[in-house]
This record gives sequence, structure tokens and C-alpha cells, in this order.
Amino acid sequence: MDILYSKGGLKKGFSTGTVSAGAIRSSIRYYFTKEKFETISVDMPGGESVNIDVMDLSHRFLKNGIKISTAVIQKFSGDDIDVTGGIKIYADFMIICKKVNKNLNIQNNNKGADEYEYDNDRNNDSDKIIAEDIENDLNNSDKIIAEVFENDLKDYFNEFYHNKLTFYDKIINTDAGDFFFSSAEGIGIATKQGLPVRVGYPAVNPVPKDMIKKNALNELNGLTAAVAVCRFNKKINENNKVLNDSNDVLQTVNFFLSVLYIPDGEEISKKTLNSRLGINGGLSILGTTGYVVPISAKAWLDTIKSSLNFLSENNINLCVFTPGRFSEKCAMKIFTDLPEEYFIEIGDFVSYSVRKAADFGIKNIILTGQFGKIVKISQGERNTNAKYSRLNLNYIGEIIKNSGYMRRGGSDDYYEDEDDVSAIYKKVINSNTSREAFSYIENIKNENIKNGIINKILYNAKNNIEKINNNKVKCKIILLSYSGEKIFETK
Repeated sequence: MDILYSKGGLKKGFSTGTVSAGAIRSSIRYYFTKEKFETISVDMPGGESVNIDVMDLSHRFLKNGIKISTAVIQKFSGDDIDVTGGIKIYADFMIICKKVNKNLNIQNNNKGADEYEYDNDRNNDSDKIIAEDIENDLNNSDKIIAEVFENDLKDYFNEFYHNKLTFYDKIINTDAGDFFFSSAEGIGIATKQGLPVRVGYPAVNPVPKDMIKKNALNELNGLTAAVAVCRFNKKINENNKVLNDSNDVLQTVNFFLSVLYIPDGEEISKKTLNSRLGINGGLSILGTTGYVVPISAKAWLDTIKSSLNFLSENNINLCVFTPGRFSEKCAMKIFTDLPEEYFIEIGDFVSYSVRKAADFGIKNIILTGQFGKIVKISQGERNTNAKYSRLNLNYIGEIIKNSGYMRRGGSDDYYEDEDDVSAIYKKVINSNTSREAFSYIENIKNENIKNGIINKILYNAKNNIEKINNNKVKCKIILLSYSGEKIFETK
């Protein structure tokens, strides 16, 4: 396993997203190679690859002959104090073959049999399984796999996955067969709005889901056996007419299925904030970079202090504060002319960072972050960690009230009627997360009113930061969208 270190010299760990992608990739490899291995390379969101340890690999067969390969990876959290450290994440992989009427046009292509011939001596892009991004609409292949879940394999799935198998969706549409991803016990299910996943679906965030998709496809393409088997099956399908009526031909369709589960996930989730956020029954699969960066307060504060000292020693009076690595990357894309040393990850230590900036003679701060962190600073919090501060949705509601948005009148400045405005106000103060609250504000039709609300939040945050050191430091706030773009800023 690769051992990586943070700037403070502490060991980094790997996110649940990285471990999940690694487990799924391992299960695919073992399915085809049947050879055990101790590490797996995982493609990370930043473009690099890391090696993580594989704890166990096994095969089992169902009564109907379906083979299932299982991989287990234990989460390594490095030096971070993490309740999910040490959990075992399991991934099952299987290929389900279903005979269907060829005229259903399951695959989104009309390739002839010759296009699916496989030559082991060839190694080029034409021999790869071609994937297309697809929407989550209920098409023919979705209906067929749902039928498999409900009928053909229902008893087995219920027994082995303890009635907790959640049909997720098709994450890869390939020319060799659609790849479906599901979860079972220990993976939480979203029950409230405002989360980055839909209600009723497993709590697998967008970046980990993309990691799973990328690693699964790359693994399938990297395995000669996998591509050969799929090409062979496709060729057989094109030529196999099992009924006399040429308009009623059966073909065998491949479905790749991965099932992710954490046997202890539900119990461990009780130590997290998942239930408060509306994620029930297990853990979330998280990660934006793929890594777990250890949070040692002393090490982090020392890093902030040394970074500011460096700027001071070089007569630099500007720095860019960000809460974390994601916002730092976004800030670097905004300020492409600034050297890397100008950017400092301050985590939740807002007050400390501003005070130290003033102590070192830094006159100007640019704080770049997303809505939740900015709101906490706006409402007066000086440490944005969930242990020390809570997002006050009523604070946002009061700003909406005082913006004039709630006012009835015939002015052309107000496009929505009072009932619509009141509904948005109620939605905001009853939101499950800051992301959900922001989505309601962001969708306000009147740009003047919307900008007024957000500017009030941003300028309150700006003023609170400047007050920390009696206006010795000037601050500019940049608000990022949840996808990382700059959407608002103060002067």
C-alpha cells in the first residue's frame, strides 16, 4: 500500500470512495483472472493512481450457475481520528445473462457480428469496451435487470443481502453490456432533500460514484479475458436464432452487476451525523480528492502559522484562505496568476488564521468557500467545525425577510407573489442542509432580490472577519458553487 503524508507530516488515509472503487475493481479482476493479489491500483479524481491493500478475495456460485466474486478492503485512515477507520468494505461482482427478445433493441448500437470478433494479438482502442454516459431513465435494460432482481435472483439476494439490497442504477452503458451498481447492508439511504444524492438512493456521493465508474471501466478494458468473453457473447447473440420466426429472435444479454456493502456500517453510522442529515441505515460513501487528510489541530495551526510567516518574510501582504483542498483547487483556477504559496488551507480555524495574518502584517485576505462555511462566518462563528458551531437557518430566513422579498406590492421589481416568496422562506428555514437552502435561494427568479440576499450574507461574513482584528486586515469573500465555480464575490 502507498503511504502518503500531509504537509504537516501526518499519514494520509483513503476515503470510503477510494476503498469502494478499489473493492469493486478488485472483484472484477478476480472474477476473470481467478488469481489472488494483495494490492490494487485505484485511479483517483486528480488523475493519479494509488495502491491500496486487498484484504480478501473469494468466489461462490449460485444454484443457477451464476458466479460471484467478492473482494474485501479495509479502510486505512492514516493518522486521522476517524470513526470509519478500519471498516471492511465488500464488493460483489457478477455477470447476469438474460435471454430476451432481440427486437427490444437493448443495446444502443446496431453493430454487426464482424465488429465483435476478438483477436488476442491486437491491442488497440477498438478492442476496448466502449462506454457512453447515460441518463437514469427507465429503458429496456433497466426493466430487464429489475425483473431479474424481482424474480430470478430474488430469493438469493434477500437471503444473502438480508433484504437490504437497493437497486441503484446503470452507471455505465457499454457496447458489451450495461454495468449496474447496487448497494446492500451498511450503505445509508438518503431520505431527505438537500443531499448530493436523490432521495431513496444509496448515499454514494458524485465523486465516489465517478471513481467507481472509471475504475470499473478501466479494469474491464485492461482484462483481455473480460473483453474477449463479452465480444464472444455479442457475436453469438448476433448469429443465434433460436426460434423459427425471424421476427421473434432471442438473444442473451450481458449485465454487469456490482453490489457494495459494509456489514458493520449501520452500527458505525450511529457515531456519525448521518441520521441528522437524513441518511438512514448505514454509512455514506464520501470523498472529493480520494484521500483522508488527518486533522491534528496543532499540526494544522503550525502549518497556517508557518505559511503566513513565509509570506511575511517575503514582503507579501496578500493571502487566499480556503477551508479545504477542494476550495483551494477552485481558488487556484480563479487566481491563476498567484503562486501556490499564496494559498493556505485554514480548515475551520477562521479566527486563529485572521489573527495570525494580522500579526504577520498581512493586510489583505481573500476567503474562498462554499455556502455552508460562509453562512457560519456570516452569523458570527469563529470556528466552523460542527463540534463548535451549527448552521442557523433562521439567520438566513431573517435576511430573506429583511430583503424586501417578503413584501407585497405592485412594484415591477418583485416578480413572485407573496405566497411563492413565503413558500421559499419556509423551505429555507426547514432545509436539511446548507446545500438545500442555497438551492432555493439560487432559484429565485428576480436577480436583484437573489443578489441582495446573497450579498447580505457575504458582506456580513466580510465584516465579521475584519472585526476580528479591529479592521487591521481587509477581507474579500468569494462564494463558490457546489461544483466549484465562482458565483458571487464582495469588493
